[in-house]
Amino acid sequence: MKLNSLKATKKFSKAFTKFIKNYLKKHNKLIILFTGHLGSGKTTIIKEIAKNLKIPYEIKSLTFILWQIYSFVLYKRKYTLHHIDLYRINPKDILKLNLKKYLQSPYNLFVIEWGEKMIKFLKPPFVLVEIKKIRRNQREIKVELYLKNARKTLIN
Repeated sequence: MKLNSLKATKKFSKAFTKFIKNYLKKHNKLIILFTGHLGSGKTTIIKEIAKNLKIPYEIKSLTFILWQIYSFVLYKRKYTLHHIDLYRINPKDILKLNLKKYLQSPYNLFVIEWGEKMIKFLKPPFVLVEIKKIRRNQREIKVELYLKNARKTLIN
């Protein structure tokens, strides 16, 4: 799918948030890995998802902070959005972050930038969002759901 403007990105984010809500209703936790070069739009999409989830805080780029946590309510349940940025983390140091107990706990939504560093440490299910910057205002986006024995393309 091609996104040619901020308006198109917001529209995509709204539709993607709908998928997230439906998934959380059935499974009560979700891990979303975002990949793409610097400036590809990972944080922009995450900000829009947070707005769509009615998180009352401004999501900021995590340039110097590794992990931010935000609470939100969905289906009369308290959830936690974990915004993680692995840009400055060496892949071999990911295990030192002690994420495992959080990843297995219910009522959590993880949005992880530079998620390609974490794929080999994860067991499905998780979602992979690949963003490619084509031009200054144009992005190509692909969204795949990784399941235990399959991979399903949600958006291409």
